[in-house]
Amino acid sequence: MTSTAVPISSGARLRAFTLARRPRYIPAIIAWFAFAVLVPIDRYVLQDSTTSALVWRAMLAALVLSVLGGRAAKPAFPAVWLSALFLIPLAGYISGHQSSIPQSVTVGVQLALLCGLAPFVFKFYVERSPHFAAIVLGGFLASQTFSACVGLLQLPGNEVFGAVTIFGRSTGLAGHPNVLGIMSALAIFVSLAAWRALPTRLRWVPIVTLILNGVTLVSTGSLSSMLAVAVGLAVYFVGRRKVVATFVAGVLGIVSVWVFTLATGLDGAALLAPVQTRVGVVLGTSEIEGGAASLDTRLLTYDWAWKYLTIDPIAGVGLDPMNAGTYNGYTPVHNHILHAWYQGGLLFVLWMVAVTVVLLILVARSIARQQSVVAAAATIAMLAFASTSAFFDQQQYWLPLLFAVALIGEPAPRLKQSMGAGLRESP
Repeated sequence: MTSTAVPISSGARLRAFTLARRPRYIPAIIAWFAFAVLVPIDRYVLQDSTTSALVWRAMLAALVLSVLGGRAAKPAFPAVWLSALFLIPLAGYISGHQSSIPQSVTVGVQLALLCGLAPFVFKFYVERSPHFAAIVLGGFLASQTFSACVGLLQLPGNEVFGAVTIFGRSTGLAGHPNVLGIMSALAIFVSLAAWRALPTRLRWVPIVTLILNGVTLVSTGSLSSMLAVAVGLAVYFVGRRKVVATFVAGVLGIVSVWVFTLATGLDGAALLAPVQTRVGVVLGTSEIEGGAASLDTRLLTYDWAWKYLTIDPIAGVGLDPMNAGTYNGYTPVHNHILHAWYQGGLLFVLWMVAVTVVLLILVARSIARQQSVVAAAATIAMLAFASTSAFFDQQQYWLPLLFAVALIGEPAPRLKQSMGAGLRESP
């Protein structure tokens, strides 16, 4: 029996090509683009606590609906993320006996849904849609760069859109210098991904965003964020086996910042003033009160938490924000593991340690395989920041970290020619 080939018309070919190129999962892309835009500026846009709660609960609802609709794929170490759905609410219930069970459990359930479901949902969309990562990361980069520009305009003492500096440190639209700092750090890595993914004629765009966010990072005076960038860049260059490039990039970075300050008329001394002030505050050599996160203050929070844990290492004081304060009643513990133990007790800290180990394994694997290098750099940057800051249940910290987890792994063919490919593919 012979088969007869059926000719395909040019119109059918055009329709097939159009369907293949058409973005899939458009509602999901729009929703996560909107959430990504909010991440760097949610404290400014969502100043009303009720509105903020509604928006981020809508995000959790989107995660739940995605999973119920079968839009979930297996990320690296799935058991660790799934365990959050059980361990964190249980930790909230146990620790809630020391404060408020309903409030503590509410925080626990919300954090559990975010950490337990987001890696699966992000992994699904990243692998199924060639546009998802590029659009979501592009939304974050545009929003954060706008916030960074606001931060630079604040430096001379200006009030921009109602936002001002805090102790001479830029806040942008992030609401706090440390938040603007880590968002600028993440934008630097997204810019690196965009530079690798975009055609040559458009590579000037990520260069501009990288410089703007780099200068803004300095203007925040956030030493935790600067440490995060340093550690992240070390992973990036080691992972790409570019030892010489590390030195060259450092020199070019310094020269670029210098040229930028001259071209824009910024005062270099004014730009470095937040860093100099911050170093003095952290080391205790400055008479200026620069905020609650000096070295002495950090040590006081550690000492307070440790003394409590030696008395009761099991329960914790409760996951609700009212119990986050330590020695002075409002400053939280500036270390993610100790913070988790202090507020959530043994179950929460065990989960947090497991997550930290998993993230370190993923970073080490990326370096060894020379894959997902930019995502690994962003991951280690967030871990470095978490180890010296009040990292707990903030969605603006967890979302970028969990998105990076979804991007780490073997490069999916459907990610070609996207910003996600710049984060995932081998150099």
